[in-house]
Amino acid sequence: MKSSTSIVAHRGASADAPENTLAAFREAWAQGAETVECDVRLTRDGAVVLLHDETLLRTAGIDRPLHEMTLAELQALDAGSWKAREWCGEKVPELRDLLMMTPPGKRLTIEVKGGMAMVPALCGELCHAIACGWIASEQIDVISFDYAALQLFRLN
Repeated sequence: MKSSTSIVAHRGASADAPENTLAAFREAWAQGAETVECDVRLTRDGAVVLLHDETLLRTAGIDRPLHEMTLAELQALDAGSWKAREWCGEKVPELRDLLMMTPPGKRLTIEVKGGMAMVPALCGELCHAIACGWIASEQIDVISFDYAALQLFRLN
């Protein structure tokens, strides 16, 4: 029996570029990844953004919960220089940016962080991206440690 192997880049090429940034995803595809995994969270004003942690302390030096920040506040931060000087100015991207740049034939695994509250916004973003032709539904997988969030996602 022949098995197939898929290379999945966790938070993009996070060993080489700041995790969950567009630079990390571009680098992952350049290195041959078939799938990139990202983490999604919701800002105070409802933007779906790519961030693993609940706060920005580790990646932007701000000990403030993401859900208390607006997208504009978030976009003013540097989310790259913690990794290396060359990544200075890298931003915490919106999910839509990644959806627009995912190449045909590549896959995207989206990990839902923050529970059920973000599911409607995530569904809206994905439906919009698919309707615009940025990405095909077959390219997207959604995962979470929150089973209730996954059940709600399935219903939407």
